[in-house]
Amino acid sequence: MSYLVLARKYRPQTFDELIAQKHITETLKNAIKTDHIAQAFLFTGPRGVGKTSLARIFAKALNCKEGVSSTPCNSCKNCNEITNSISADVIEIDGASNTGVEDVRALQNELLYPPQSSQFKIYIIDEVHMLSKNAFNALLKTLEEPPKNVKFIFATTEPHKVIPTITSRCQRYDFHRISIPEIIHQINLIAEKEQINFEDSATFLIAKKADGSMRDALSLMDQISSLGEKKITKKIVENIFGIVNIDFFHTIIKNIIDNNSKNIIDNFHKIVAEGNDINELILGFIEYLRNILMLKIDVKPEEINPDDLPILQDLKKDFSEENLLYAISILADTKEKLKATSHPILLLETTLLKLANLDKLIKIETLRKNLPAEKVTQKDYPNFISAKFENTKMDSSEKKLEEKKEDETEKKSAKIIFTKFQITEDMLKREWSAIEEKMRDEMPISAVHLSKITLKSINNNFLHYTTNSKLAYQTLTDISERFSKLLSHHFRASIRVGFDLEKKTEIPFIANPTIEDIKKKSPKLAKMIEDIDGFILNQKRE
Repeated sequence: MSYLVLARKYRPQTFDELIAQKHITETLKNAIKTDHIAQAFLFTGPRGVGKTSLARIFAKALNCKEGVSSTPCNSCKNCNEITNSISADVIEIDGASNTGVEDVRALQNELLYPPQSSQFKIYIIDEVHMLSKNAFNALLKTLEEPPKNVKFIFATTEPHKVIPTITSRCQRYDFHRISIPEIIHQINLIAEKEQINFEDSATFLIAKKADGSMRDALSLMDQISSLGEKKITKKIVENIFGIVNIDFFHTIIKNIIDNNSKNIIDNFHKIVAEGNDINELILGFIEYLRNILMLKIDVKPEEINPDDLPILQDLKKDFSEENLLYAISILADTKEKLKATSHPILLLETTLLKLANLDKLIKIETLRKNLPAEKVTQKDYPNFISAKFENTKMDSSEKKLEEKKEDETEKKSAKIIFTKFQITEDMLKREWSAIEEKMRDEMPISAVHLSKITLKSINNNFLHYTTNSKLAYQTLTDISERFSKLLSHHFRASIRVGFDLEKKTEIPFIANPTIEDIKKKSPKLAKMIEDIDGFILNQKRE
């Protein structure tokens, strides 16, 4: 006794039976009618949406005994053989199992033989992206100029892995995901034929779980029908596939609104104790919050069960878009962390407690408005007068600098008034690390030379530096004006900087040095001379 699964039993056999791909079926039907049939086709799209089924239908349309037609008879020998995958002229190849150049060469040898009982020899290569690059290259010439009675149909879920030279030689057709209403309609038709009784909410869950794949939906339906229940309820579907009941998310979200952390953790422990998968729980919660977010921006997702819509509509007013986005982002981050953690329960507990404090979040704009202006007090620097931010006119002798406002609503520009005080060496030392950090941010190349300069004197806020490095002198002299501005901004005072190049102290020349003289200057050199029993023949002064 053999049982035929629903996905095979109800596989579409004509163009009109294919669900949700009318944009492709109409094009192919017209191509057949007008005799504009290409030599190669590339069918792309998600799993279970009809790529291989359409390839077989198209093959039947070309090889039907009644003649080339957009409506194959499905009763002749050729149609029956193609339907049962036993046709000698329609060869289905698994791309994952035939990836090498040798497989392509064997295929090319077969092309020399004409079709046995059909008009065309048709090659259907599934998962064609699995072919190696060399195999693709070996196929190029054959694909571009095959024998007149040969057609190629490629199917793949990952078109980006098919090399462009192959794609350019094919007519590409992109298959769509099948919508939930379309899947529900098809499930109901099949359930009626199979005499299976489904609750509407159970059918919705199956269609949603299928994630746009009709084949997956029928496989799930097959699994559920094996229970032999008189009526398939929503609860049965949830138990079989580990789907977390939406009532749990309703409860959690209400606890978040009420700031009830204890109830959130208690309900979480309860749902885990019932054997629900944590990954499914997180995915379900992300989708739940996403649905509220979509309703918040007046978009109605098809993934929402009509029975749950009123509750979600009511909840959207309790959350801002920012809070919903934050909640989704930390749940998504938790989902990634679950792959590596050895304490999944603890990880999810902390995530739920974060969500329990959503109402305590403060917008960055609000936080910035409430922050006090940064000030340097006289306590820190006795001679330092605190910088003041004013929107008044300043004396022409004082330098004006514009400062960006974080809040775009502020129209008036803040200006810094430089104070008149004398910089001391002690103040400079205390602030030097901060100055170096600013230099690294603004002038990273020049900043490396700051360690090579020495402060010689300070006079009326003129900083006189010296260095014995020519490169440091040249570099810092070139940016002295920018360096002066940086110091002026930092201390809120008008500061100027100058650099001098010191001459290097010459090393005293020792005429006719002894081994002891060399040891004092270079112990390693002296040791090398002793080890080789050497001596100095000639001495030159450079």
